[in-house]
Amino acid sequence: MSFELESLRKDYQSERVVPFIGAGLSAPFKIPTWKDLIDDITQKYAVGDRAFIANVVNWHLNSKDYWGAIDELKKFAHILDADIQERIVELFRERQITLPDNELHNYADLANLNFKLYLTTNYENLLQKYLGFENIPILLKDIDFSSYRLFDEQRVCHLHGHTSNLGTIVLSRQSYENLYKEKKYENILKLVTGTRKILFMGFSFDDQFIRTLIKDHKECFQTTHYILLSNPTEEKIALFRKEYGLITIPYSTACSTHTLEIRKILKAISQSDDTDGGSKKFSDDGVEHIIVGAGLSELNQDVENNLFYKKLKLENIDEDTVELTKLFYVAAEKYIRQLKKSGMNITIIDAIFYKVFGKYKEKYVDTYKQYGDSCEFVNVVHKSLETIDFGRYEKLFQGNKSDENENRGMIHLLADENDNVWWGDRRIANQ
Repeated sequence: MSFELESLRKDYQSERVVPFIGAGLSAPFKIPTWKDLIDDITQKYAVGDRAFIANVVNWHLNSKDYWGAIDELKKFAHILDADIQERIVELFRERQITLPDNELHNYADLANLNFKLYLTTNYENLLQKYLGFENIPILLKDIDFSSYRLFDEQRVCHLHGHTSNLGTIVLSRQSYENLYKEKKYENILKLVTGTRKILFMGFSFDDQFIRTLIKDHKECFQTTHYILLSNPTEEKIALFRKEYGLITIPYSTACSTHTLEIRKILKAISQSDDTDGGSKKFSDDGVEHIIVGAGLSELNQDVENNLFYKKLKLENIDEDTVELTKLFYVAAEKYIRQLKKSGMNITIIDAIFYKVFGKYKEKYVDTYKQYGDSCEFVNVVHKSLETIDFGRYEKLFQGNKSDENENRGMIHLLADENDNVWWGDRRIANQ
């Protein structure tokens, strides 16, 4: 196994990878590509006196400037985004096929892996169909919840719209700019890329959306992310690392197919090792492996857009204490995530959080209400949570009881999604 693939495998085993699915994975279903869509629309309008439009559009297509081609179509054919969106939905319905064998595509392979959140720029619903998530797909513009919930629920997020709602489809330069001009979308991208690593699949990076997305939001992609590429040159591998911060996982389609080679990579990263990254398993002699907590490599997570962090800054908590809470939060988030992965009943985890919240309320009454000092309130809550009495639940943890950092971070997990946890009297607008 190559160094790059081993790195991806370890990140996957630590549940730090979010797949970003592109059009390549849908190719076996005959889903139209960008070029197919633009060609079809061009043929519809480049007739009679407007036949010249085909030459103008093809000039842009030959250089893979898809936005330039669409701009020319809108300009000379006098069409709107709504016309393009309507035709896209029609084309998807006309051309998409059903495959009788799951071996012919990779969506069924993804369903066998342990990913929760999926990002995609695809318009069709193939991800949802094969993953079978209970939560309905969500649009990027509709996401409005904390990182704790974002990474805890199984969900597909469509960044650029969905054929079930043609008005949401983003294809033109104008529709892209309208989507990303709001700060909200950049904050969501920071949230995802700050705590997880993206795995781009089904992209050739001729995809204008993705190139622009990373260039326009380069600060969101400062850590390393991954991309699966077929037959890349050494120059392209170096370029992707330098320009986009992407580690390339190469594969060869000589005497093979994209589907088969991607399946091999997915199978390789799903192979666990003895250390398991923290999931609870039992060896042949019945000895249980312990849950492995957060490590130093996870301290570079960007949490400034998390609600718990904003609540601390709202009360002007000193920087050292805020940095300490970040450490506690990362530890607790990893512990709870691994506890769930180990098979711990969610009601038991909820009962532990109830105990944590009780300690918080106790210190709110005897510390904050009495002295009105937010920083002291935070410190006292941390102190009170160093050891948690698990009571009758103790035996259920079987050696995987949380440590003091994980205990102290649990209140910040609650603050990240619960409007009942604040460190003073101030409130964030719209909260």
